[in-house]
Amino acid sequence: MDRILIDGGEEILVGRGLPSPLLPPSDRLRVLVVTQPGARQVAEAVAERVDIPTVEIFELPDREAAKDLDTVEAIYRRLLEGGFSRRDTIVGVGGGTVTDVAGFVAATWLRGIEVVHVPTTLLAAVDAAIGGKTGVNFQGKNLVGAFWHPSRVVIDLDVLSRLPRDLLREGSAEAVKAGLVGDPLLVDAYRRRGLDADLEVVVPRAVAVKARVVSADFREAGRRAVLNYGHTVGHALETVTGLAHGYAVAVGMTAAAEIARRRHGYDGDDQRRLLQGMGLPVDVDDAGVDAGAEAVLEAMSRDKKRDVDGIRFVLLRDVGDPTVEHVTPDDVDAALEAVGVR
Repeated sequence: MDRILIDGGEEILVGRGLPSPLLPPSDRLRVLVVTQPGARQVAEAVAERVDIPTVEIFELPDREAAKDLDTVEAIYRRLLEGGFSRRDTIVGVGGGTVTDVAGFVAATWLRGIEVVHVPTTLLAAVDAAIGGKTGVNFQGKNLVGAFWHPSRVVIDLDVLSRLPRDLLREGSAEAVKAGLVGDPLLVDAYRRRGLDADLEVVVPRAVAVKARVVSADFREAGRRAVLNYGHTVGHALETVTGLAHGYAVAVGMTAAAEIARRRHGYDGDDQRRLLQGMGLPVDVDDAGVDAGAEAVLEAMSRDKKRDVDGIRFVLLRDVGDPTVEHVTPDDVDAALEAVGVR
């Protein structure tokens, strides 16, 4: 398998099939495999690969409904009942919801225990499972969280190659985002083949972008913020409408591109064609949702990327050349108008 390292001890393995041994060497006695219904089969395969006395599977509710403090408390109770100590391990098997929740629980149980991720969606493989950002929703997207490196992330391309088309499309939004902020060759792969771009090219290149950025700025004090391209408006749309994360980010990237056009002359039309060629939405009509400007602005006001000086956007001067800037109310109005939010 290809091996990519992030400073801080995070090892990412990319290849076909599950490695043996699956977990890094350790004197652990217990493993809790956290998963969701759609990833149960992979979770059971992972549990079979873990050769220690106690391996349990804990199944979360489906999709984003699991990303709340009630779910976190339920996992804490299982860990307490099972006698999990600091030497033990949580393994998150599933999409971004699973890896976010499993990572947060691992970061906070006994002030931190080992976590390993086995992402089963493209979105989780290229974004949510790597880089050590964890979080749950509390009156806003990921407002409660912690930075906590997984010791290992195992990305099985055989699992990703079997994804339904809609999940592949949603995850491709985060993959192309990585290319737009850090790898023009990855963007070219999507330009040439659209959603059929080779996963053996897409996944390692997208992971490499994130690994470089996170290694330089783990706690998002500066450079790491560029990975939030499309997320300022995207998270607001996700909160207000329930739109799936990848689709919301695609619309959010289109909104950010309008501000970048006004400020830096960025070719937002080219980006729009790229996203449309992948079957991703570029406005709320494409996405099939209705969002009023007032509600979206209210959600943006609670976003983590806002500070005392106002709302920050990641903007592109060109593909692979991002910047993070505070924007004006006029900029925001133009961005929302560009994606049909009125």
